Amino acid sequence: MYFTLLQTINFRKMKKYFIILSSIVFLFGCKKIIFEPEPANNPEALFDELWSTFNTDYACFDERNVNWQEQYDFFRPQVTNNTSDQDLLQIFKGLLATLNDAHVQLTTPLEEDIFFADSIYNLKIDDDLFDLDLIKSNYLDNNYLENGYGGNTYGKIGNLGYLHIKYIGDNLLSINEIFDDFSSVDGLIIDLRHNFGGNFTYAFSEFGRFTNQERFVFRSKTKSGPGSDDYTEWYNWSIFPDGEYYDKPIVLITDRYTGSAADRTTMAFKVLPNVTHVGDTTNGNYGTKIGKELINGWYYTIVTQKIEFMDGQSYEGIGMAPDFYIKNTLSEMANGQDKTLEEAISQF
Repeated sequence: MYFTLLQTINFRKMKKYFIILSSIVFLFGCKKIIFEPEPANNPEALFDELWSTFNTDYACFDERNVNWQEQYDFFRPQVTNNTSDQDLLQIFKGLLATLNDAHVQLTTPLEEDIFFADSIYNLKIDDDLFDLDLIKSNYLDNNYLENGYGGNTYGKIGNLGYLHIKYIGDNLLSINEIFDDFSSVDGLIIDLRHNFGGNFTYAFSEFGRFTNQERFVFRSKTKSGPGSDDYTEWYNWSIFPDGEYYDKPIVLITDRYTGSAADRTTMAFKVLPNVTHVGDTTNGNYGTKIGKELINGWYYTIVTQKIEFMDGQSYEGIGMAPDFYIKNTLSEMANGQDKTLEEAISQF
């Protein structure tokens, strides 16, 4: 009887283990059904994957006047399964360059530099027409100051305050300290030239002293599916008053390297009634980018968002034009002059 009872217990245990094992096998079997197969790692498959992902996820074809199917028809015949990695990279660059979007980037082990699908960034056009060190040495009175982890450089030019913002991020948490130092100045110059972007939400959370009322800046919507009309609802972005209002005149300076989060920050300044905008047109890359990776390890970014300014217009690929256009020259800079900054000073 003891043996029979033991057999019954063991059978019950074996039945329990069998159910558990069967469940595991079932789950692994479902995995093959639920998850799509891994993409093939060959030149033709890589091209098709890259093109298809942009076809379903990229948000700005209309704004940038690009027919993506025409790009496929032109570039796809150039790819075969015998295409080398170097040749495939050049084809990818040609394909992405048609978007002329600085938020579209490609990184591979084949090259040290990141490829930007924007000619200004990629070719470094007019990259040397701004020099913060020149401003520090030739324009700022006495000692300049820095805060925000080195992201903010500020000082005085006569009776004016000058602030260069290197990026848009947690450095803006220190902006009240700058306001306090500029309490006695007659006006403020905000320089966003060569600002390399970051997280624009810091500008919207920390710009409370720039406005005395809620001001609508722009709205955004993001891709939510593969269809051309698959987007979230529009979301409105505004700045709100917070703290002592800074009501003195402000001159904003931008250049063609004012992009990404700095481009959205420019929008925030443009809705303020006491701001004059000088310099060059901003880069015009607004939508949020996300990163993706091909099966061969090549990494790229893609824009999945549309942005419309408070006037109802999209400036994607266009940028925000200044009220007074001016651009430095190399000869002027060689003589220690920043004519764009001098134009900003003359506005007061």
